[in-house]
Amino acid sequence: MTQRVREVRVGTATLPLPAPLRLGPMVVTEREYAAVEVETEDGLVGKAYCLTRNGPVAACVERLVAPVVVGREVEPEQRWEDCSGATVAIGRTGLVVRAIGLVDVALWDIVAQAAGMPLWRHLGGSDPSAPLMMVAAYPLADRSPESLAEDVVRYATAGYSLLKVARDHDPARMRRLLEAAAAGLPPTARLVVDAGYGWRSSDEALAELPDWGETPLAWLEDPLVPEDADGCAAIRHRGPHPVGVGDEVTHIGTFRALLEASALDVLRLDVPAIGGITPARAVQALAAERGVPVSLHVYPEVSVHLAALAAGTIVEAFDAVPGGNPLDPAHLLCTGGPDLRAGTAVAPEAPGLGFELDWARFRT
Repeated sequence: MTQRVREVRVGTATLPLPAPLRLGPMVVTEREYAAVEVETEDGLVGKAYCLTRNGPVAACVERLVAPVVVGREVEPEQRWEDCSGATVAIGRTGLVVRAIGLVDVALWDIVAQAAGMPLWRHLGGSDPSAPLMMVAAYPLADRSPESLAEDVVRYATAGYSLLKVARDHDPARMRRLLEAAAAGLPPTARLVVDAGYGWRSSDEALAELPDWGETPLAWLEDPLVPEDADGCAAIRHRGPHPVGVGDEVTHIGTFRALLEASALDVLRLDVPAIGGITPARAVQALAAERGVPVSLHVYPEVSVHLAALAAGTIVEAFDAVPGGNPLDPAHLLCTGGPDLRAGTAVAPEAPGLGFELDWARFRT
């Protein structure tokens, strides 16, 4: 039966953090999220959410994307083309792409609900389990590197084998964190360091990395802005660690440039930022052609469905701490979703994406 879009609802939620986070050049004091609910004339509701990075994502949905899809059939790939064409003058990259991505994810949710199966199975996936990376520690003013390392080791002891920490802008503190964490990790556990675009050039990064000591990393993440493909390649080839890049990338051309420059050991893929599930699948195919593994950036409620399409694809998550994770409390906005076990994310069997938004938390 043909489904047509009756309404697109948009909301924004802001969740304060108990202490400021320093990530590269950014200081984060709260997390703001935009969400959409797309309802069909037959009453099916698809949903999606994403970090706004304090940009007007909801306004982009309302003004630029919703008018293109309301009244039209629920055909995600065609609607994605329509939205991209309608916003071509302003939306080839950036926030508008993120707004299109929210609606695209919601449309795929509807398609799978209508088919009566989870999205991962509807897309052709066969294994709902994927490796899970846990975000374990960020630099905090009131925490020593050694105490943060205790958090990392605690996750490793619980069975998580891939653990992310964020770069401390003080190289001496960074070395203390890495060495203290490595001393307590089992042999199977590996560390990832998110540099958060913290260096301005490859020379600057390569000058600092030796000060971190000799702790091996699974990869060094986002050392430079992703558009600096040559700089990322220099860090990969001249530095001591594998390199992963891609958080917040909004155009597949950026990934092509990174791959052409031989800049990636791991391709980092953010589903809403790239424009939704439709273009994310194209990026997955591009990475597979080049033999580069994919690590999906947060939003495990969506990422776990794409991870089921390619073995070894990594799902990233923050711990669902009661009362809210102090690093990213997004889990307070959702119910359902994947089962995040020690080291593994298991996609749900419910039709669609298999999670619900707590819409009462979103202001419209």
